[in-house]
Amino acid sequence: MRKKYLGTVLVLFVAVAMLFTGCGKATQGGSQNSDGEETIVVAMDMSYPPMEFVDENDQVTGFDVELAKAIGEKLGKKIELKNIAWDGIFIGLETDRYDVIMSSVSMTPERLQNYEFTKPYLANGQVIVTRPGDTGIKSVDDLKGKKVGVQTDTTADTACKKKLEEKGEDFFTIMRYDEIIQTFEAMSAGHIDYIVVDTVVATEYATKYPEKYQVSTAEPLTNEPIAACFKKGNTALRDEFQKALDELKKDGTLTKLSEKWLFGVDYTQNINEELY
Repeated sequence: MRKKYLGTVLVLFVAVAMLFTGCGKATQGGSQNSDGEETIVVAMDMSYPPMEFVDENDQVTGFDVELAKAIGEKLGKKIELKNIAWDGIFIGLETDRYDVIMSSVSMTPERLQNYEFTKPYLANGQVIVTRPGDTGIKSVDDLKGKKVGVQTDTTADTACKKKLEEKGEDFFTIMRYDEIIQTFEAMSAGHIDYIVVDTVVATEYATKYPEKYQVSTAEPLTNEPIAACFKKGNTALRDEFQKALDELKKDGTLTKLSEKWLFGVDYTQNINEELY
């Protein structure tokens, strides 16, 4: 099933790239498409289930996808999705290729200095994924001597690098992959021992493939809730999104989306905003 995700993502990438050839330059309040219609261009790395991915019917779907569309409805603006590989997604925002990133973007102190964010709409942190029955991971210290998979340039990657700064470069080995799907495939094939990843993604894989993965009971490496991310200075669009998010929280839409996509759990309430 994960191989099918990879194939459909590649097909979609070509299609989406063609779709956005005519899009105009992003502005403070949104973009103008070729017909002059006001449009908000939303960037996502569509290989990150359950947040944004391509399903078995070649349809883009997921929590962030449905949330972005709901925000567009609240704002009365068209939403266009743009598939962008994670390793270049922030550069594209800075160069006005799109208006906002909604791709399970974790809030961190570093990112808060360089970008604008809404208030967090989803609780999140970096957790450790193990194989079923593995009870040996009580804390990050138990990763000593192991191979740990992460997606390149994510906050999981950063969290692991910071742990190595504390523990020593040889404490464990970081194995980096371009897409999160590849980390789980590598673990299933025995190439790595553990994975560090967002809570929601860890839960997705452990729930769908309990024979292969489980979420460790170890303390999360970080607390980094998820929010919509904008270019520095684009407070106008950020504030529009925040107003829409407030309305979607009040009318229960956020809760419904979380329970739909995150296995009945509401991660949108009582979010811990203290970053660590």
